[in-house]
Amino acid sequence: MKPVQVNQIRAGATLGYVSMALSTVISLVYTPIMLRQLGDSEFGVYQAVLPIISYLNLLSFGLGSAYVRYYSRFRAAGDKKGCAKLNGMFLITYLILGALVLAIGFGLSYCDVVFGKKLTAEEIDLAQRLLRIMSVNAALTFPISVFESHVTINERYLFQKIVAMGKQVLNPLIMIPLLLMGYGSVMLTIVSLVFTVVSGIINIFYCLKRLKMPFAFRRYDFKLLREMFGFTVYVFIGIVVDNLNWSIDRQLLTWFHGSGAVTVYVIAAQLNNYFLAFGNAISNVMTPRVHRLVAENAPMRTLDALFTKVGRLQFILLGCIFLGFVAIGQSFVVLWGGGEQFRIDYWTALLLFFACLWTNIQTVGIEIQRAKNMHKYRSLVYLGVLVGNTLLSIPLCIKWEGLGAAIGTAVATIVGNVFLMNRYYYKHIGLNIPAFWRHISHLLPAMLPPAVTAVLLAVFVHPASYWALIPPGLLVVAVYGASMWLFGMNRYERGLVTGPLRRILHRQ
Repeated sequence: MKPVQVNQIRAGATLGYVSMALSTVISLVYTPIMLRQLGDSEFGVYQAVLPIISYLNLLSFGLGSAYVRYYSRFRAAGDKKGCAKLNGMFLITYLILGALVLAIGFGLSYCDVVFGKKLTAEEIDLAQRLLRIMSVNAALTFPISVFESHVTINERYLFQKIVAMGKQVLNPLIMIPLLLMGYGSVMLTIVSLVFTVVSGIINIFYCLKRLKMPFAFRRYDFKLLREMFGFTVYVFIGIVVDNLNWSIDRQLLTWFHGSGAVTVYVIAAQLNNYFLAFGNAISNVMTPRVHRLVAENAPMRTLDALFTKVGRLQFILLGCIFLGFVAIGQSFVVLWGGGEQFRIDYWTALLLFFACLWTNIQTVGIEIQRAKNMHKYRSLVYLGVLVGNTLLSIPLCIKWEGLGAAIGTAVATIVGNVFLMNRYYYKHIGLNIPAFWRHISHLLPAMLPPAVTAVLLAVFVHPASYWALIPPGLLVVAVYGASMWLFGMNRYERGLVTGPLRRILHRQ
């Protein structure tokens, strides 16, 4: 790999974590303010509309994965005309799909039944207005995503992460004053729409002026489109099922318990989203590299090495976050949510974290499947996971609300992702899964001292303020870092820490 590419990947991953850290810190301030300013009712309605938009976004049919795959093939073959034709096809296709999203979104806004039976007339009216604005936002993201994908395939992670960072950080910073001034969820969605437009214009300008993104609109290649749809049909099923799997809990809570139950559950769900994002930050920048390696017929041992290397890094990071939350999470959710009714989110979040800890360390495997066009099985497994999640969650949700829904999601996710998918990785993809888990298991002894520390802190230390959370949190991180350095990390992983320090000291 060229040094520039390596630097872009490292810088992209680093900026990705900086961006997430900043947005997380801001969100820790932003979410309680939003919850208090909007109230349980309006906040619950806002959160209930979001899954509907996530469903509309599924109309992309997974074509983004097809773009990465086919552009990698055309570029590897030196086919510049093919690249231009692909760009033109995707822009036209996504403009059409965006218009379809807009039409369906506005149509659904007039169907009260999609919002469940527990909302009042005022809540339904608000939900309808929010859905229309969000539909416009979703429709615009479709053609914009063509340019964002082009930035990704060219591995311009510095630009990509800077734009994302600006959007993630500035949005809450603008919304907090507006919320304090009395503006509600409608203004929140309008501001989000403005950011979509601005970031879209920046991406378009960068692709056209800096990357010289080529377009060819003559002779729309329907044969190629059919071939791509053949590739994406199971990607699409996987995306649909994945979105449904992580949003079905909120829908069930809305239907069975109303907006108040959604408001409580959202705290845990949002924390889990942060947890997932931190794990995906590394694997996301590896997507173009995986497709390039497969397009160049790289040996399986190269993919195995990448799969294991990224998985260990993800496990080290997510393990630290998980144990940190074990230690201080109970006090944190009460402080963050603003009341004792949110204490249940500690156990809800732990369940979701635990499931994701073991599944999220293998996200590179998803891209390996797609690059090899062997992702059909995963889509079918995820369909089974969704069915299992729904069947488990309905009775559990009715009895224990959000905690019950989380139990159903955690059990179904672990069965599907760990047991069924690992067998497929090993038997059919050819990845050395036993070796992968051996490398992961070498990290487990290093987790014992911080795990004991975290449990003791959770039992005996109950901070009553945000400032009081810092000492026990830092203690867990310090014990985790020391233990992992001494008993877990290999030479490469230690080098990721010492390398930047050496460069800094060398410059001084």
